[in-house]
Amino acid sequence: MSNRPVRSAGVICLLVLFAIVACGPGLTADEQQYVRAHDEPGVAGFVKKLFSRYFFASSLSSRPDRVFQGHTSIVWTVDFAPDGKTLASGGADKDIIVWNAETGVPVHTLRAHSETVMRVAFSPDGRILASGAQDRLIHLWDTASGTLIGTLAGHDGWVVSLAFSPDGKRLASASNDRRIILWDMAQRRIEKVLEGHGDVVDAVSFSPDGKRLASGGDDNAVIVWDVQKGEPLMTLQGHTSFLKAVSYAPDGRTIASAGLDQKIILWDAATGRRIRTLAGQDSMIFCIGWTRDGSRLASGGNSILIWDAAGGEILRSIRSFYGFVNGVSFSPDGRHLATAQYDKTVLLFDRVP
Repeated sequence: MSNRPVRSAGVICLLVLFAIVACGPGLTADEQQYVRAHDEPGVAGFVKKLFSRYFFASSLSSRPDRVFQGHTSIVWTVDFAPDGKTLASGGADKDIIVWNAETGVPVHTLRAHSETVMRVAFSPDGRILASGAQDRLIHLWDTASGTLIGTLAGHDGWVVSLAFSPDGKRLASASNDRRIILWDMAQRRIEKVLEGHGDVVDAVSFSPDGKRLASGGDDNAVIVWDVQKGEPLMTLQGHTSFLKAVSYAPDGRTIASAGLDQKIILWDAATGRRIRTLAGQDSMIFCIGWTRDGSRLASGGNSILIWDAAGGEILRSIRSFYGFVNGVSFSPDGRHLATAQYDKTVLLFDRVP
């Protein structure tokens, strides 16, 4: 009996697994094409990727302290609550899970979206959790009861990023419809629509005083907006591929941006001058997050790097054998780091430098 069918089936399975590992549903068609173009080709590339992601992280320094399991598909987003007692995650299973951060036990499982949940964000007072999804909707949840208390509709594409203003009066949302919407949270209506990006808008972040908003997208640009006027103040150019993350430092003096070109650029928030480029991530970067005191910055791709923000040195490197890291969030005290993982888990690291 020939074993040719068996071999053929094995090859097909490997090809399917490669496709799944390489490109997830959270990437647009253009982004998936870029990822494929920059992968090492052939069987050698696949084996290298598989081993680097899943087996080279056996050292103690790369092991998570806690693994939260409850999602049934890719986890795309994670956010710590302002009090540090709970964290929320969302993913391709369309669910949002609010977890007890200490025990990993789900507090609420929130279901209302009809497509992949791309982003969750707590309001500054922790009373509201906002979620954005591929169904083009933003849902607002009461965090105490887990009740759906509002829905915002206005985008014509996936809602891929959310950010509350520091006073909680506004919510910014970004979409692959190339627009940013500023929402009046008291009236639950559109306040302004910001248009200026030439492609998908992947990330938004308010300045600590709430007067400015930074955004980044697939046009490789960071745009800094005047929130009151709804007008761009400056455009920052330096990335060579799609931007996936933008974040103001807590002191408001620096903007960090990162994306598929494997670089983090730190910008002077007042002038737009490039301060420093952080290079060391050996993969595309999907997410970044600051500690509350602004001393450290975490980035995620096929590994997690924790950076000294002032000096630019890598303080800790955590190889991810749980697949791509899609989201990172520091606890308010900066002692813990939560990550959203491609393999359906949320990880918590306690040994954070």
